[in-house]
Amino acid sequence: MKLRRLDTGEPPDINFIPLIDVLLVIVIFLVCTTSFVRQSQLKVELPGTRSGETAKTDDSVLRIRVGVDGNFTVDQSAVLDANGLRRELKSALTKLGTGPATARAVIEADSKASHQSVVVAMDALASLGVARVSIATAGGRR
Repeated sequence: MKLRRLDTGEPPDINFIPLIDVLLVIVIFLVCTTSFVRQSQLKVELPGTRSGETAKTDDSVLRIRVGVDGNFTVDQSAVLDANGLRRELKSALTKLGTGPATARAVIEADSKASHQSVVVAMDALASLGVARVSIATAGGRR
């Protein structure tokens, strides 16, 4: 068997284009499947007061209580849902005799109440134009 040697004098070429194509596909796959969301697992303690001082009760303040079960109480009137809360807040504002721009409201939420319930109460106040909203804290519990 006689082998012929082809000697052209040129060095052999290495083709990098298929290698670049494969690496590009791998990079695109990694970018598409990687999750960039950083989830934090912080333990949050609800706020409280250390001094034990309680705020003075004022009759011109609209008080909304949020229970553990998500029910609301507006100045001693029980309300079960968000629509009833808005109606009750509207009538309570009328009884106070102040306009929504000058009215003050305090949300007293149970420490076990859902965040959604507190947001519903704040949203109902905002839809009526009440901008001065405070959130009550537990006094002297720590």
